[in-house]
Amino acid sequence: MFRKILVPFLFFLGGLTTLSWLNLWQLDLSIALGVSARGTALTITVIMAAITLGALWSGRRLESKPPKNPWFFYGVLTVIMGLLAWLPLILTSVIKSGDAAIYQAAPFLNTLFSALMLAVVVGLPSFAVGAVFTLMGVLAKNTGFRLSRLLAAKIFGAAVGTLCVAFVFMPGFGRIQSGIILFGIQLGILGLTWFLGKNAGATKPKSKGDSKKQRREISIISPRVAVWFAALAGFATFALQISWFRLLRSAWLNTVDSTSLMIFVFLVALGVGVWLSSRLRNLGLALSVLLALSAMAIWIGTPFVERFDLWGSAGGSYFGRVLMKLLIALLFMGPGVAVLGMALPWLLDETKSPREWAKIFGIHTIGALIGSLSAGWLLMEKLGPVKTSWIAGIVIVIVAIPQIRAWRGRFELLVPSLMILIVAWWADSGIGESRTQGPTKTLRDPHRVITHKQAPTSTTSVVKTKDGMNVLYIDGYAAGGEFGVNSNYLDAMGRLPMLLHTDPRDALVIGFGAGQTARAILDERPERLTVIDSNAAVFDAAEHFKTNRDVLKSDHVRYRTTDSRNWLRRTSEAYDVVTVVPMPPFIARTNSNYSVEFYEELANCMKDDGFVAQWFPIHLMTPSHSKAIAAAFSQVFPNAILWFDPSNVDMNDIPQQGILLGRKGDTEWELFPGFSRNAEGERPLDFDTVNGNVFLTFEEFAAYIDGVEPVTDDNQILSYDYESLHRQDLSKRLFSGENMVEFFKLKKQFKESQSE
Repeated sequence: MFRKILVPFLFFLGGLTTLSWLNLWQLDLSIALGVSARGTALTITVIMAAITLGALWSGRRLESKPPKNPWFFYGVLTVIMGLLAWLPLILTSVIKSGDAAIYQAAPFLNTLFSALMLAVVVGLPSFAVGAVFTLMGVLAKNTGFRLSRLLAAKIFGAAVGTLCVAFVFMPGFGRIQSGIILFGIQLGILGLTWFLGKNAGATKPKSKGDSKKQRREISIISPRVAVWFAALAGFATFALQISWFRLLRSAWLNTVDSTSLMIFVFLVALGVGVWLSSRLRNLGLALSVLLALSAMAIWIGTPFVERFDLWGSAGGSYFGRVLMKLLIALLFMGPGVAVLGMALPWLLDETKSPREWAKIFGIHTIGALIGSLSAGWLLMEKLGPVKTSWIAGIVIVIVAIPQIRAWRGRFELLVPSLMILIVAWWADSGIGESRTQGPTKTLRDPHRVITHKQAPTSTTSVVKTKDGMNVLYIDGYAAGGEFGVNSNYLDAMGRLPMLLHTDPRDALVIGFGAGQTARAILDERPERLTVIDSNAAVFDAAEHFKTNRDVLKSDHVRYRTTDSRNWLRRTSEAYDVVTVVPMPPFIARTNSNYSVEFYEELANCMKDDGFVAQWFPIHLMTPSHSKAIAAAFSQVFPNAILWFDPSNVDMNDIPQQGILLGRKGDTEWELFPGFSRNAEGERPLDFDTVNGNVFLTFEEFAAYIDGVEPVTDDNQILSYDYESLHRQDLSKRLFSGENMVEFFKLKKQFKESQSE
């Protein structure tokens, strides 16, 4: 009984550590190589190819030279994977410096360099992951477990690992210590495999049970059909994951906890399907019939998934929001994923040799790679996520139904399939045509879609609200727009650092939005203005916002689609003024645009007398996060001030939009000497208004962040901190008041200390 529990638990731990490492790799690589469609495609391709090669190598190795102690071999491979898993973090500085050097010398070689580095940092550990998978078949055979049952345990472990990284490891320990914990678990796996290998004789199944099981498991799927089904299952699973996840990112917003919940639901559903596959197979059901049923479940579930943003708001208790998301996702996504997940273990249970296991698994992985790339980089852009989900089901039906031998059986499945597909088509909610997804009341009210674009990494829309305002939405979040006086802070983001400089000639804007910030800088007449954004769609959408006055068409302006940290590392230019307007701090992977390391890279690209402005939205940040961002900013730009837009206030007249202003170096500076220069057109705010809304002076700002832990690439406070996960409530936006209480308490204490 102990071994019956220990063996699945061993694979459960293996799945937990593998998925956890994959999540940490994403974090490391987003910092080392930036966030881009090209980088994502390369990473997926390298990981999938390495896993396939590892499985094929292991299959050959296990047949030609079987290990004397397969359990210990499994443990050793797991530890090797854990050691190699540190490569993305260890080689981050090498990747960054190499990428910058090659970009300046020969930009056309950057893709090749990225591919080679990925082959090392994630390819080698992924190879070990594939090798471990094939070895699972030998261990299943030796212990009397079905391979599908051990695979289910591994998938359930992966699901738990996703939650552990988001809710336990990263919030409690940070990036480096999380890796240490994972490697410690893998060392524990090595110890367990040593114990099982030492007592291997006691784990062998009884021969009588084996013979009965073998009689029940006579293969009914030909090798040719098995290959097609393996590729089909991989293709449909990953195409569906890409399309449904895109819908959920806009419905729930692209936060770390929402992303983790999506992956958790998907993996739990897969695990249930894997667990049930052997039971249904023993009942004599045909896999082709089950695959056709999975297509129907996908078409039934998609109309509900695309409406997740219409059911309730982002408010309520954190536990209530999480529970609601889990329940509705499992209800409408679970059936299709679970039935589709039966295919791979079904086929694996019918194979008997390591080479056959490796072949089936490798083909499934190749199918997954094709499904991921074709959905993300072709179908999504042309058809959108809803129709991409339909395509996944259609491909399943086209491949599966012809494998049903009886024409009557084909007809009995084809007719309801067509009827359900027609209903799904009729129930299409019109995303991108008549509406845009998002968890806010504005998008649940009537609105008109002006433009809508699906890119490999994001969804971008411009809508006209019922109040007549044009608003830019990125993955369901209002990332910019024309809100009248409430948009004044966007002008100030560009104008204030220009007015702090006596002679600004070269300026950089990180984050284009609707273009008002870039326009404000251009109105202050620099010689050159560079605008970068990781989302190319925002540049295409610029024509729909009159307030930017065609800023991108100016001869003084150039714009590039690139990750901010990639640009800062690669460019050889030096800037007088830099303005940073990233996505909000709670959005996944934006932590790196508020960290100490980011500001250090920023300072390296600034001239000695350069000024920087950082968006500081106190309505979207808890007091502790506000201080952490300010502390990171001040660590690199010691003499900093905080300015508030007097026009943008909440219902209680509390300011919402702040701007951090700093200068390179540690000397104090004069406030806004640039007002003596002429600008193009009239400035929205005069000197007295601008000067009068400096809220924290140099001394007050230093007192505000005294003793505060700054945001860093290691601690990832903004993405993974418990307060970030539990306090974020976008529907109420209560943080402005909480922050102001902290500010006024500070100002009172500072005033009292000055008078003593």
